[in-house]
Amino acid sequence: MATEIGSPPRFFHMPRFQHQAPRQLFYKRPDFAQQQAMQQLTFDGKRMRKAVNRKTIDYNPSVIKYLENRIWQRDQRDMRAIQPDAGYYNDLVPPIGMLNNPMNAVTTKFVRTSTNKVKCPVFVVRWTPEGRRLVTGASSGEFTLWNGLTFNFETILQAHDSPVRAMTWSHNDMWMLTADHGGYVKYWQSNMNNVKMFQAHKEAIREARFIHNIPFSVVPIVMVKLLSKCILGAKMHGLSQILGNFLHLMNTIFSLFSHIHHFAGTFLK
Repeated sequence: MATEIGSPPRFFHMPRFQHQAPRQLFYKRPDFAQQQAMQQLTFDGKRMRKAVNRKTIDYNPSVIKYLENRIWQRDQRDMRAIQPDAGYYNDLVPPIGMLNNPMNAVTTKFVRTSTNKVKCPVFVVRWTPEGRRLVTGASSGEFTLWNGLTFNFETILQAHDSPVRAMTWSHNDMWMLTADHGGYVKYWQSNMNNVKMFQAHKEAIREARFIHNIPFSVVPIVMVKLLSKCILGAKMHGLSQILGNFLHLMNTIFSLFSHIHHFAGTFLK
């Protein structure tokens, strides 16, 4: 009987003997650094800016030094002389601490220029009461808050519909009053929350101030109009009194103060 001899079973493993290039680690690939940089710039679907070293003007050490020296210094006789040397940096004080030398209040060194994204005229600039920020009022009616130490942009707020012309803080540093070109007056809290608005004039308001030595609950505001008229408006409502046309600058000043004292006396009664 014949026996059929078949072919041996085929070995299905086919090894590849081609030359293989050495594998490169993923984190050492040249394009990985670029991908990693893009991932750092992109967070939560938004494009983030790279960290920038900003020049900081920190005046707090000089203020603290002035407060410490005020304890034992009577006047300029007890003040220590400051020499033009780096070792005397720690002894620097604000200009208010060197009233005997007014030249210390002259600012001759340029620090920085800051501009808005939308370039427009800025009519008024004020420091916040704590001295940490700058508030600017522009012709577009916007408030822009700038950092007081690094002078970089922080936030922007659409405050008025017309150009902001006047801005002032109350004596207790709790309220900010602003006036615009349309004659509107607004009261703001320190967190830029608008609490009151009324139209004090039909023309532009050029300046606004709180009167000193009067309780804040009945503080009048002096608002100067474009047509050389003055109105005293009481706080938080539209009470006003026209003081009349101005004939001369000096007469204006004297008559203004006399009317202010008269109005304040009658108002407090």
